[in-house]
Amino acid sequence: MPRLRVFVPVAVVMCLVAGFLVAVVLNSALAIRFEDKNLGPEPATTVQPAAPVEPIASLADIVLPVGHDDDPLLTLAAEQVTAAAGSRTHTGSAVTVEVDLSGPEESESYAVRRSGETLTVSGGRRGVGYGLFRLADAIASGADWGSVADGVLRGPDLPHRFVDTGAVGVVPDEAAYRTQDDYQHTSGALADVVLAEAPWLDPAGLARTEADWKEFIDHVVAYGYNGVFVPGFLEYVSFDTVGTGTQVYAADSPERARQEAMREQVGALWKYAADLGVDVVFKTDMLALSGPLESYLQRELGGIDPTDPRLWEVYRAGMDEFFTTFPWAKGLMIRIGEAGTIYNVAGWDYYSALEVRDAAAVQTMLRTASEVAAEHDATIYFRTWSVGVGDVGDMHTNPQTYERVLGDLDLPNLVVSTKFTMGDFDSFLPLNPTLTGGDQQRVVELQGRREFEAFSSIPNDVGRTHQEALREFRAANPNIAGLWLWTQDGGPWRAGPFSLYLKEGFWQLYDLNVYAAGRLGWDLDADIGEVNRAWITRMLTADPAAATAVADVLAMSRSAILDGFYIGPYAEQAVFALGLEPPPMMWIFKWDIVSGDVAGLSAVYLATAGRVDEAIAEGERAVATARAMRDRLADVDRSTFHDPDLYDRLAASIDYEIDLFATLQTYRSAFLRYYEWVDTGSVEAQEAWLDERSAYREASAAHTERWTGDLAHPPYEFFAADAGLVHAERAPYTQIVAWVVIALGGLGLLLIRDLRRGAFTPWRLGTTDTAPSRTRRILVVAVPLAAVLASRLAFSSAASTAYLLVTLGSLALLALTARVVLWAVRPGADPHWLWAGLGGMLLLRTVILGAGMAGAGPSGYWFRIWTDESGRTVYVTLAAGAFLWGLVVLALVLRSAYRVSWPGAIGAVLLGVGVPLLALGLLLSGVGLERSLTTINDQLAILPLGLSRILGLVTHLGIPTALPQWLLTAGATLGGVGALGTLGAAVRGRKDPRVGT
Repeated sequence: MPRLRVFVPVAVVMCLVAGFLVAVVLNSALAIRFEDKNLGPEPATTVQPAAPVEPIASLADIVLPVGHDDDPLLTLAAEQVTAAAGSRTHTGSAVTVEVDLSGPEESESYAVRRSGETLTVSGGRRGVGYGLFRLADAIASGADWGSVADGVLRGPDLPHRFVDTGAVGVVPDEAAYRTQDDYQHTSGALADVVLAEAPWLDPAGLARTEADWKEFIDHVVAYGYNGVFVPGFLEYVSFDTVGTGTQVYAADSPERARQEAMREQVGALWKYAADLGVDVVFKTDMLALSGPLESYLQRELGGIDPTDPRLWEVYRAGMDEFFTTFPWAKGLMIRIGEAGTIYNVAGWDYYSALEVRDAAAVQTMLRTASEVAAEHDATIYFRTWSVGVGDVGDMHTNPQTYERVLGDLDLPNLVVSTKFTMGDFDSFLPLNPTLTGGDQQRVVELQGRREFEAFSSIPNDVGRTHQEALREFRAANPNIAGLWLWTQDGGPWRAGPFSLYLKEGFWQLYDLNVYAAGRLGWDLDADIGEVNRAWITRMLTADPAAATAVADVLAMSRSAILDGFYIGPYAEQAVFALGLEPPPMMWIFKWDIVSGDVAGLSAVYLATAGRVDEAIAEGERAVATARAMRDRLADVDRSTFHDPDLYDRLAASIDYEIDLFATLQTYRSAFLRYYEWVDTGSVEAQEAWLDERSAYREASAAHTERWTGDLAHPPYEFFAADAGLVHAERAPYTQIVAWVVIALGGLGLLLIRDLRRGAFTPWRLGTTDTAPSRTRRILVVAVPLAAVLASRLAFSSAASTAYLLVTLGSLALLALTARVVLWAVRPGADPHWLWAGLGGMLLLRTVILGAGMAGAGPSGYWFRIWTDESGRTVYVTLAAGAFLWGLVVLALVLRSAYRVSWPGAIGAVLLGVGVPLLALGLLLSGVGLERSLTTINDQLAILPLGLSRILGLVTHLGIPTALPQWLLTAGATLGGVGALGTLGAAVRGRKDPRVGT
């Protein structure tokens, strides 16, 4: 006893200190903070009334220089002019267009002069081509022949004007879009071309892709683009110069045969663009791998080490082979930040791995790639999209990291490509500060089909947004050399509207952004209002009243988007948590998944607290704006459209927008009022939340019913919102249960002496008492059991069988293990004192848990955990300390009540911890780590449920995939050591029951 007087206070203090340290570590890991963003006002587009399209002179002829009648670029451009002229009504004398190839062949500059009925387009081959395209565009847009014939030499403001490959080679598959559950980021391009066996390529599929490719390239070149990034690298490389030449791929391997077919036939397909003067740049993730290549690297290099120069010598050989095979290829783009499962194609021989994670590896990779590319007069394009990977994780947005990683790389043929916003392609993001500096040439990435804003299935004109960004970057950084407009890519391909650029759905909505960016590449100061009018005239309608109405609709579109998809008070702030910066939308995470998780919604509410009415008003304003857009379009006679079906599609897209924003508005109001109640306890907020909840239920059901099956306008996904709503709706009941648990636990500890001693003075159990009565025995078991069951059911809102299995199962295994140990070391001993110790300890922990839920049930518990650092620190200190104290209690009960030796008592504790850990490890190994975490999170709605559908919880949060093995190892080790201690105590106890003093 004298020693216990010293031991117990020390143990209590140590438990609390350990709990406090856990709280400190948790606070550091969460690191939740808010910072104001430096956001400028969203630029507006000015609409001028469209003028009538007047008749023009007809086209007599286009005269190409002798020997250029079969020039693919010039003949394509001439065809465009002819088609544009043919689309107009005519008057007066016909005009002739002559071509003068007097300029440098590769120069893109051109001049158009008019003399009488003759227009002369002069420049080099590429310049004349773009001059003819511009002339064709002007005529198709309603202008006169003389509108561009001012004799001024014109060249592009940005020499590099890239696009992606659109939907080239992608088979429109309605069935794939009907399920709306495939969040893979792979396009499926060439899926109907590449075969698993000889002849390796399907002729019909290849012919369809070739037709796709020519249509796409012809279209974007006419819009003023001069480059394209084409997926692929490893698919064309056999590593013939590595080792003996057949060490990576055997001479008779199917991979080698397929690579040869790809080089000869698919390579010839891509070359069509190069023949038009388009810069064809291939793009790949790094590390790019195949099974045989990875086996070779493991075998010959002993593994994959991205800082090992030998690794990059292998890739150097591959790049040399690649550029030798495709001498017309202008370069290779490398991305390191999104390699891995979600970007790999099931069943495809080639895949990628996230291995390039630090500055040294990046620099070694880029130096090697640039050197070999320079030998072929090619360029390496490096994407800074590192998205949290290693010590280069914020290279994309942090100028200091950018300089640390790339500042010392003086590589003339290195161009760095970066998204224009400080993050992904969301709105409410500052311009990317890394684009205002850097010694390398820079390409600015833009997105036409706005993935986070309904994939542009509703009007979304971002021309002015792109223009202001490009102008600001160019003013700050003379190294801004180009843009890359994503026509189709970004996000999942088959979760969202069934729209494929130039081939399926209402792709015209985002073609506007493609067209505008192409015009900006030539003239950063272009009048976007006039650019939009030109596009409307050539694509939708030449009627002046109709064109003006459509221009008004587009001018209103950004306001509706910003109000409808974003919650301003939150989106205006930068939020940091878990070492990440969540996106500015967050209540929709991501794309079409409406969130219900307490982590995300708590953060949104915390930023919005005090401005809830303002945030709700934004949603109402979005609906009103969308209705105004629909009313403005209703002024238009559909017959004035070139194709009335396009009018119908535009009208349908706005109808969808109205319904979507109205539905989202009900949810916005519901969850903001709910968390206002959680935060403040306001009765008014609670009543408002209950009203809005009913409105949301009706609206979301109607939205889903109305749009299900409409592939152009698929309903948004509310499964995550509904999962969170379950907990919100049960919060009043779980709050009551929490108070009942507190009362039950408190009274149990106060009135039942055995439980009180078990919780606070376990060394007094069984030392002076007579045999306990039957009533005492029942109460000691029943009260803690009832409190534990009630509290855990309340904590899960009775909605998570997985959580109950893990928590109750772990507690049951602990109790069972302790009972088995007691039986082993003291056969026939009365277990009452053991149950009293365990019961008292569990009651104490349950009261602490109940206190955490007393405010607003589990939602209030998690809201405080996420948002209240002081409260979190106190709670975690007490909860973790109580858990550790429970282990001390177990040891003290065995020692004091049953006279088990200290090694035996400590062994019992280790065994009691080890067995649940072992069981948990087995469960996670059997079910799978990702699946297990997804199941629990889907039921508890703690973190965004969309994470599991996108990158996965394990990948996104950086959870080690070896966690189940770690648990197994830890459980086996603790259990083994504990078993040895209890075994020794059992042997000694059976020999002499007095052992243990």
